[in-house]
Amino acid sequence: MSQLIHLKQRIKAISAIKKITQTMRLISMSAHSKLKKQSETMQLLKDEIEPLLCALTQKYSVTANEIKPKYKTLYILFAAEKGLCGTFNTTMFGYFNQHLTTENLENSHIISVGKKTTEYLQKRNIETLATFEKVLPNRLEKVAQDIYTKVADIKDNYQEVVCFYSYPKTFFVQEAESTTIIPTQQTDCGSTNNIILDDYEWPQDASSVTESLFETLLKLNILLILTNSMLSEQSARFLSMDNATRSADNLQKSMKLAFNKMRQAKITRELIELIASF
Repeated sequence: MSQLIHLKQRIKAISAIKKITQTMRLISMSAHSKLKKQSETMQLLKDEIEPLLCALTQKYSVTANEIKPKYKTLYILFAAEKGLCGTFNTTMFGYFNQHLTTENLENSHIISVGKKTTEYLQKRNIETLATFEKVLPNRLEKVAQDIYTKVADIKDNYQEVVCFYSYPKTFFVQEAESTTIIPTQQTDCGSTNNIILDDYEWPQDASSVTESLFETLLKLNILLILTNSMLSEQSARFLSMDNATRSADNLQKSMKLAFNKMRQAKITRELIELIASF
């Protein structure tokens, strides 16, 4: 009898866990759908700004700040705020280990984004210049603005600003990669030939317009990277919770079968004992 009670309690516990994983799976899919639309819109805006900024820089020969930076690199590391997302954090930590060598960290600083990133850096005894936590789908714009404010204040002190994050190659595949956001990457300015700057009316001088576009692009890059990182996290969490739900369902079925067999055997044994007593 005690075995039946214990088995029944386990079945109830598995059922409760299954409901939780199903709920988390649905939440992840909902968040992913919203973030996907936002990411596509931001990418379109970025594709419009970059050629225009490139054309302005080429035509008016806007010079960069000639003051020599004090430090080498500012790294911004993006990982998950929470767990239960499969190998997402493990993959990012492996990427961090590969690139954050003693040589790379020399005369450089780190900004941590996400609770798991902070925990990882603490385990490696790596100091951070700033930390940003509570990175949730409904707070991305606030977090991105805070990161931008911090970066804008100190960007002149660094030769470059590099972001390490996870990019959603597909819904099922997330890849860790790095992007340099300062200096602005302008690998191909050939597309600027189609941009006629005379069609634009600039109330300010070219230098002011270029600086304004640069600030807009920097904000956009930070928000886009943060959004892509969150997209990867939500995809990984959905897949993890989907696997957990399937496993819980299979385990629940096998335990129900074992419970029914055990109960049937007990009933049969009691009937045999009852018949034998007559």
